[in-house]
Amino acid sequence: MVADRSSTAPSARAARISGTAFAVAGAAAVVLGVISILAGVPSAAHDLVPLAGPSEVFGRFGETAPVLAAMLAAIVALGVAALMASGRLEPRAAAMELLILGPIVGVCIRSALGRVGYAADGGVMGATVVCLMGGMAVLAGGIVAFFGRE
Repeated sequence: MVADRSSTAPSARAARISGTAFAVAGAAAVVLGVISILAGVPSAAHDLVPLAGPSEVFGRFGETAPVLAAMLAAIVALGVAALMASGRLEPRAAAMELLILGPIVGVCIRSALGRVGYAADGGVMGATVVCLMGGMAVLAGGIVAFFGRE
């Protein structure tokens, strides 16, 4: 006689680990991409020249605000992923936060694309694309964590 097996949902622990991995990898890519954009040499970028030092960040905040906002959203996503991995934050709540933070990174980088995207050197454009893909990885981490249940 054949046993009746019902289909089971994916393991919550595996979904939490996978969601955390996606979110951490994406957020790390965003942080590294933003650092690359701000420290790069976008000689032909509209209004965005490399920062001379930390004090210049506040003086040119209007130019760098969207890129810095993306980096702050990525840092928050790293914190949410760490809390989710340690079990201190419920996966559903963490998933909702990641589902919001991922698109925020994309919107912030997209708003800076007008200045960064026309740079003559490919490194800055590459870093911008890495930031966009990192934001989508954070979003994917939120989706995985959202649908993972016992």
